[in-house]
Amino acid sequence: MPCARGARRWRRVALMCVALILPANADPRGLPASLFNWVRQAYGAEAVGRVEDWGRLLERARDLPERRKLEVVNDFFNRVPYLEDIRVWGREDYWATPVEMLGQDAADCEDYAIAKYYSLRRLGVADEKLRIAYVKALDLDRAHMVLTYYPRPDAEPLVLDNLSPAIEPATERTDLKPVYSFNGDGLWLAVTRAEGRRVGDATRIRLWQNLLTKLGREMRP
Repeated sequence: MPCARGARRWRRVALMCVALILPANADPRGLPASLFNWVRQAYGAEAVGRVEDWGRLLERARDLPERRKLEVVNDFFNRVPYLEDIRVWGREDYWATPVEMLGQDAADCEDYAIAKYYSLRRLGVADEKLRIAYVKALDLDRAHMVLTYYPRPDAEPLVLDNLSPAIEPATERTDLKPVYSFNGDGLWLAVTRAEGRRVGDATRIRLWQNLLTKLGREMRP
């Protein structure tokens, strides 16, 4: 299922994009050992296994072709059950890190998109090829979030979505109406399903700042 958010949140999120960078002290080849102790204490032994599976995926996928990286990351996180933030975190809007997502074994659409974005960045996919996109899921008449991938700057993007196991070109996802997209470099308003018009640079916001802080804390050796 997608995420449901009101018009007020659409306006708010459009103003709150910031660079999601890899923590400087994170080891791109694996996950710090201290992370697993924290996961065990916070979420239990089964959660440790899920995070270990993620670490093994990052190790195995490191040298794969880029398209294959998209597939394994998309498949891995789409296995996590969907659950609204209010039921998982007790609040209407919470952006979880991949570790928190795996710890709870639950996610909403933002969490899937963030986890895929972060994992692909760790696997060396350039930031300019990735955009987190806010769309409207037309069949369900609800706001939604996906990750898009541009193999070239002028290429039609591919859509990585928790609603579908297939990675498809944006023009084939007629069930999604794009609104805007962002990454660590900028913000784009949708022109068509395949094109966007850049309207500014990414700006600092509380949700992204909180996410970056949590990522830095989790990945600290």
